Amino acid sequence: MRYMTICLILFLAGAQSLWAGSGITSGFEFLRTDYSPRSAAMAGSYVTMRGDVNGLFVNPAGMAYLSTQQFGFNYSNYIQDINGGTALYTRQIPKWGIVSVGIIYMDYGTFQEMDEFASPTGNDFTANDFALAVGLANHLSPEFTYGVNFKYAFSKIEQYSASALALDFGLLYDAPFLDDFKLAVTLNNLGSNFDYYAKVKESLPLRLNVGGSKILEHLPLEISFSLNDLNMDSETFWDRFKRFSVGGEFRVSEALRLRLGYNHALHSDLSDDSFNASDGKYGGLSAGLGIRWKTLELNYAYSNYSILGNIHRFGISGSLPSL
Repeated sequence: MRYMTICLILFLAGAQSLWAGSGITSGFEFLRTDYSPRSAAMAGSYVTMRGDVNGLFVNPAGMAYLSTQQFGFNYSNYIQDINGGTALYTRQIPKWGIVSVGIIYMDYGTFQEMDEFASPTGNDFTANDFALAVGLANHLSPEFTYGVNFKYAFSKIEQYSASALALDFGLLYDAPFLDDFKLAVTLNNLGSNFDYYAKVKESLPLRLNVGGSKILEHLPLEISFSLNDLNMDSETFWDRFKRFSVGGEFRVSEALRLRLGYNHALHSDLSDDSFNASDGKYGGLSAGLGIRWKTLELNYAYSNYSILGNIHRFGISGSLPSL
């Protein structure tokens, strides 16, 4: 109960500071990106992801459900020459709980350097981001699990760089009043940069997400939902609840999972007056699959960004023998 109280206090303190509003733009935006093909295929609605190393940056509390060592590698092919990914590892440490290590990278490709008159100088430069996270997760009670990530982030453009420290918090609740029904809350990227681009202090992309999932009784389908970025400014209080995602994972067999998702906020952004209505009608939709073979799992996700392009994510993860 003492540890549960501490975690709840941390969440409430963070949520209170965020509820005043957060701008749309911030530094270190790569920390907002969903790198997990399983999560992305469900449009980021799967905040109750558990027992899967790929959920480390989705909800660290889900790591508490792991019973074996796991590893994971994910790659995302974004718009233009942008690509990124993660490398993940987690294992149980006696008296501590589940300890995880994760790396995020984002490469923005090569840019042509211009002078003050917009004329090419003949030189090129690159831009990339990197983050290292160490996580701890455990059970607070039979119904509650918690997780926390400590993250160091580094960003570089040409010879300029910036660094930041951040925390992720997660709580996951296994509701005893309804079978296979779970609720979760996550508070990601709570922190600040300490090394600045041009001595300008930027806010981190703080995110407060709340969601749940339910495995249906007579169908091998888990449906999920989430309210995303509740801390971000909106014209009215109720507009915050329009930033929602829904998704589902259908277990065809022990070896095959099919996934589908819809992000309403993304769909709305791609369907506004800045875009042709017909071009944006599929924006925000996502789909994917997972194939299991022995101790390995291969995952793929497709996300529709309308005329901006499509994003493809690939991943491989698996279990390792106990040490």
